[in-house]
Order: sequence, then C-alpha cells, then structure tokens
Amino acid sequence: MAHGTAPEMTRAHSHDDIELNVVTSGAIEYLMGERRVRVEQGRSAVFWASLPHRLLAPAGEPAEVCWAHVPLSTVLTWGLPAADLRTLLEGRPALAAMPLNMDAAGVWQRWESDFDRRDADAALLEIHALIRRTLRAAATQPTGTGPTSHPLDMAAFIMERFRDPITAADVAAVAHLNTEYAMTVFRKAWHMTMGRFLLCRRVAEAQRLLATTDLDCSAVGYAAGFGSGSNFYAQFAKLVGTSPGQYRTALRTTGTPPD
Repeated sequence: MAHGTAPEMTRAHSHDDIELNVVTSGAIEYLMGERRVRVEQGRSAVFWASLPHRLLAPAGEPAEVCWAHVPLSTVLTWGLPAADLRTLLEGRPALAAMPLNMDAAGVWQRWESDFDRRDADAALLEIHALIRRTLRAAATQPTGTGPTSHPLDMAAFIMERFRDPITAADVAAVAHLNTEYAMTVFRKAWHMTMGRFLLCRRVAEAQRLLATTDLDCSAVGYAAGFGSGSNFYAQFAKLVGTSPGQYRTALRTTGTPPD
C-alpha cells in the first residue's frame, strides 16, 4: 500500500503482483511494452505487474496516486471469473472510472492502518471488490487488442511452472505449436522472448521472498527457480540493478526497494 506523488521511473521494472492504481489528481502515463497507457484523475487501473512497465515523466504538475500491490497467488484464491483472469493476463491494464463519492486517499489510509495492525482481512475484501469492479467495468469497453489464446496459454504455463527447468519446447507443447513458431508468436504478443518472460517471473518471486521471508539469498534463488547461486546473483543484479542482499537491506531500512 502506498499513496503520494507519482515518480518518474528511469527504467522499466516488474514484480509478481496484481497492481491497482487510483489517480486522485493529475494524470499518469505508463509505457507497457510498446503501448503508452494514460490514466486520468478519478480513474482506476488494474494490471499484472510481472510484465515490464515504466512511469513516464509527467507533463505539468506531478500526479497524486494511490497504489496497492496484491500477490498474484492471493488474487488467484478469490475465484474471479475466467473472463476477468484472462483480462489480467492480457498484458494491458483494465481502466475504469472511480465512484464519484469515493475518497481514495482516505480509503488507502484506512487500509494501511489495517495492514499495520496485522488486521488485513477487511482491507483485502475491499481491495478485492475494487479490483473486481474495475475489471467488470473494463469488460464493457471495446477489446480485441490483447493476445490470443496461444500466448495466454503459454504465459499461464510459465507462471505456474517457473520453478521447474522448463524449455521453449515445453512451453510450445502447451499450445500444440512448433517450437520455433511458438517462440515467434510469444514474442509478438508479449514483446519479449520466452526466456525473458521466465526470468522476469523468477526474479519477481525472488523479490517477494526477499521481502517476506528470512531465507538466505542463495536459498531464495533456488526457491525462485534458479539452478545455481551464481546465475541467480548475476541475473537478479542485471534485471533489478542491485544485488539480492542490497535489495533486502534497502527494503528493511527504508521500506522501499532501491532505485
């Protein structure tokens, strides 16, 4: 949970959460793959943050935004309709207008207080409801720009099996496609290779474990699906820009990951 001025991001990042944004003043603009997505004041956005995204420099006064990150594993226990889950996996945000009488900043402060008191059940129910309403409202808008079933099937397989030593052939088999053709289809839909997608998923899981457990860094790497400690350290630093240990230290001393 967070709220405040939207910062410019110098590089794209990813994390294995469902992200909920509500813009309370101004507007924000994301770069998601090759798409520019603008979220105006009074609107909410929901998207799967495992896909690399970056906040662009604001035009005019910086926007004020409320953020909530909910682990995908939690969202999957909510029993969302299949159409809503498909929307989350399509790689584009669901956008909707907020209720006119909702004081988002006040709501976020109440939710943050719930989490601080380790009494998150009520807050999670309300977050669930807001995410569901946003997805439902977005479903009434014209679609047709998201990936088709083959890329979705392959992405879902990687998400579920990322801890295993899977290959491109394994992923292609899920969609009953030739491996080379499947790689082309995947890259066209998600704007990244299967290998990059898998790496982002594993690093996102490592970030979650570094933030929420006391496992040593090597154990985090193995738990996230990396076959060796050296590969984990190298890939994490390449994608995140800092070592796993530095990432954890920054979280515990400042409450936020390093820039």
